[in-house]
Amino acid sequence: MQKLLIILILSTLSNANWNDNLFNITSFTKKSDENSSAKAKRLHKEHFNDIWEDVIDNLEDGLEISKKIDKAPNSAIFVDDKKSLRKKFDNVLDNIIMLLLNDNLLNYRKNIRDSKNNINALENNILKYREKKITAPDESHLKTTKNEYNQKISDMQKAINGHKQNIANTKVMVSSNLKDMGINLSVQQIDVLLSRVDGDDIIAMTLMMDVLKQITTQLLGIMQESAEELNHAKKYYGMNMVLLELVVYVQDNLIRKIEHKYIPKIDNILLDTRKILLKTSKKISSENNLQRKSIYNQNYKAQKLTFKVATLYKRNLKDELKQIRKAKDVSVKNLDVSKNTFETVSLSSDLYKIISSSQNIIREVMKLQIPNIIPFKNIQMRDKFMELTDKIKKD
Repeated sequence: MQKLLIILILSTLSNANWNDNLFNITSFTKKSDENSSAKAKRLHKEHFNDIWEDVIDNLEDGLEISKKIDKAPNSAIFVDDKKSLRKKFDNVLDNIIMLLLNDNLLNYRKNIRDSKNNINALENNILKYREKKITAPDESHLKTTKNEYNQKISDMQKAINGHKQNIANTKVMVSSNLKDMGINLSVQQIDVLLSRVDGDDIIAMTLMMDVLKQITTQLLGIMQESAEELNHAKKYYGMNMVLLELVVYVQDNLIRKIEHKYIPKIDNILLDTRKILLKTSKKISSENNLQRKSIYNQNYKAQKLTFKVATLYKRNLKDELKQIRKAKDVSVKNLDVSKNTFETVSLSSDLYKIISSSQNIIREVMKLQIPNIIPFKNIQMRDKFMELTDKIKKD
């Protein structure tokens, strides 16, 4: 039996300069990687077992609705029309997505976010202690002394290092988990991926596809066992057809998100930065004081960096948009063939062969979905990139 190989391949960053990395991840041993891999496989298996029956129920519901859509009128008042049925079908697809992504592995986002929040809080406290230390006594039984403030600051710096290490550990875990799915990404590449505004979308899609692979493999097995029962075999083939609908649906959602959310926000950042650059340029031209002129020049350089990174960011998202559209075109054609086959094939063995032969097409679709990751030439560009990502998410 051929297995469904759904692999999301991400481009490498051979030109990225990672000499400025804050974390040293080379100390992680092979044993810890193996433990992480074993844990990931266990979680995947538990997750698959937990959702299997619910996914099958939703696939059956989706198949029944799909059959009705083609026969339904374009518009109606007292009965379901194509539009209302499509809405019900999309709700089923959303239910399946929620099941597929209800995975402990997605906790990486919370782990990193919590660690970053803790780091920010600790850094703010360190700043306050440094301010208080200025007027603190050298010795006292009643008030906090300078040495005691120094100790507090030292303890907090150690805590910050611990949270930074936790972030590094989490990235190693994500890299290990993706490797088990056939996606080889270094921790440095994971760092870049998690810096992108669409990074969570890409990883979530990868996790979803990995579970889809398992579901499709099981459907193929059931179909083979039902070779003499055409109606049963066609039902499971129809479920596979719903999964193909799901692939197109997910691609559509990401296309809309990039086109109508991410890129417009980058455009706003570019517009605002262009206005600030013009304003700063005029200040530089009119300023005679050398000290103030120097500050304006420094500000202008920082603003130019923002504009440069935002431009690269937009180009990167537009390139990804093209790739996903190409992948969707192939997915739609594959789905059309699947629907036509479902309506015409009379032998269950033929249905089985169709799914098996479609593996190469699905593989082609996933390879088309290679996101273009912006290489970081230095830590300054990386920090600016992450700053823009935070701004896009907040606005």
